[in-house]
Amino acid sequence: MHTPTVREQLVEHALVLIRRRGFNGFSYRDLAELVGVKTSSIHYYFPSKDDLVLEAVREYSARKRAMLQAIDTSLPCAEQARQYLGPLREGACTDQACVVGVLSADVLSMPEAVRAAMQDFIRFNEQWLARLFEQAAARRAAPYPMPPQQLAQVVFGALQNGLISARLFGTRERIDAAAALLVSAMPVEAALAEA
Repeated sequence: MHTPTVREQLVEHALVLIRRRGFNGFSYRDLAELVGVKTSSIHYYFPSKDDLVLEAVREYSARKRAMLQAIDTSLPCAEQARQYLGPLREGACTDQACVVGVLSADVLSMPEAVRAAMQDFIRFNEQWLARLFEQAAARRAAPYPMPPQQLAQVVFGALQNGLISARLFGTRERIDAAAALLVSAMPVEAALAEA
C-alpha cells in the first residue's frame, strides 16, 4: 500500500481546501495543520501559494483526464454522456466543487501558468464533449444547430454554471438542468437501446 509523501499530502489537502474555500480562503498555516507539518516545510515543496495551486490544478486535471479516457467510446452516446455526468452530479451541492470552476473567480489574479493549466482543463473537457457530439451527429436524424466544438463549449459552460448554481442554491436541479441539455442532445436510438 502506497503511503502518500508529504508533497502528495500537501497537494491532496490543497485540493480539498481550494474546492471548499477557493484560492483566498486558506493559508499555508491551514494546510500545515491538516498535514501535520510546519509552514516552512510547505515552502520547501511549494515556495509560493501559486506553485501549490498550479500543482493542485495539474493533479485535478490529470485525474479528470484519466476518468474521461476510461469511458468506453464504443458505448452508446447517451451512456457515455451519463458516465461523464456521473461525477458532476455526485459532487453537486457538496463542499467539493470543481477546482477550475472555483478558481475561475480569481483568474485575473492568477499567474499565467495557473491560468494556462485551467484553460487546458477546460479545453480537454470541451474536446471530449466535441468528440461525443461528432459521434452522436452521425447517428442523429437531424443535424445539430451549430458545429460540435461550439456545442461542446455551450454545454461545458452550462455544466460549470450548473455546478456553481447548485452550490449557491443548495439544490441539484441546477446541475440536472445542464445535464439534461447534454443527454437530450444524444441520439434517440441510443437512449432507446439502453431502456
